[in-house]
Amino acid sequence: MAAHGNLSRRFEIPSSFKELEAIVNAAEVFFGSCFDNDEKIYAGVLLTSEAVTNAIEHGNAFDESKKVIIEFKKTDSGAELWVEDEGGGFVRSAVADPLSEEHLFDDGGRGLFLIEKMADKVVYEKGGRRVGIILSS
Repeated sequence: MAAHGNLSRRFEIPSSFKELEAIVNAAEVFFGSCFDNDEKIYAGVLLTSEAVTNAIEHGNAFDESKKVIIEFKKTDSGAELWVEDEGGGFVRSAVADPLSEEHLFDDGGRGLFLIEKMADKVVYEKGGRRVGIILSS
């Protein structure tokens, strides 16, 4: 581990892609302090980008009066990313499988699939408005 002890960072941004680059940069610094493994760092950065994009686009529907809260937490066993929006939430089982034949060529719909494949654990809270992404060391 590159850093020891618990560390957390919290950001609150409007639902706009203008802030996304700063959050992705913060994710790179944070996950770089948690992991020595480049693949884990890359996964953390990519999953941050996906989760925040989902919150801005699907959760808050680009409504800049609604906030997205991003929390990075270093734990003894790895790192956690929590992303919360102010939207209506969603039911995970109602989201189409992007690998099913009828959705293979859709433009979107791969973010949750990617998150669930790359993370060690994914937690949905608050009716889908809060998503926890856990990466283990």
